[in-house]
Amino acid sequence: MSLFGKYKEEFDKKYGTSETFVAFLPEHLKYNKVVELRKKNGSSNEQYYKWQFLYSIVNSGMYARDFIGTEVQFPKGNKDSAPIKLDAAIFDDIEWFGHYQKYWQNNDLDSLEWLKQHLLVALEFKKEDAKNVAEVWDKQLKSYMNESRKDPCFGVLYDTERLFLFKKEEKSFVRYSDEYNVKGLASKTSELSLLVPDPYVNLPDFNTLISKGHSKKIDITRQKIKDLEVISGIQSIQINNSMSSILKMMDRVGLVNQKGFEILI
Repeated sequence: MSLFGKYKEEFDKKYGTSETFVAFLPEHLKYNKVVELRKKNGSSNEQYYKWQFLYSIVNSGMYARDFIGTEVQFPKGNKDSAPIKLDAAIFDDIEWFGHYQKYWQNNDLDSLEWLKQHLLVALEFKKEDAKNVAEVWDKQLKSYMNESRKDPCFGVLYDTERLFLFKKEEKSFVRYSDEYNVKGLASKTSELSLLVPDPYVNLPDFNTLISKGHSKKIDITRQKIKDLEVISGIQSIQINNSMSSILKMMDRVGLVNQKGFEILI
């Protein structure tokens, strides 16, 4: 079981029948809000899955609570328009809440720019059984990620315990794990394999995301198996085509045998 999955089960055991939950993260500018976890018919609502996820990533140690806010708001271009509201946001600096207060209480525009430069992850929570993933991605989460000045920036959609991870990289908006992107960074929404959620083991921790934002020269002679990236869809096609060409050449020279495969390996 993944670390996230372990603490998700712990949340369910503690709060699976609870009516309310005291938020341990700020909601906009307030702390300790009492959250309703049930619909009128007694079933779990969207807030249940929101706090299930946040409880799991914090209590597992994957993310520290001081970097996370909920119902985080960014203004739209038109001052009369309602602000953009992120269900949750993770910043890369512990000072984020002070800047958030300065903007919303004092209209400090430097603080707003600081927040955009340090927005690491935008999160959206749903209880729709993953029936509208493409629409939520296109109309909501992608625009939330676009508030960030960071490259890469990351996005999470958690819909009724189904996990979908995204990234904004080189002005492209794609899945976090490249194997889902049929055409790599050029993949459009229809090419992101959105019918397939991420396994919980794909969920990166805070340090992993921070490290992806710091490019550095890699010494491939020192890399280990754990350092290798997952092969993407487009890379898989290229590898298959190359292997096919090699095997055809081996067949022409009579090396489709044990000796030939030893040479290939």
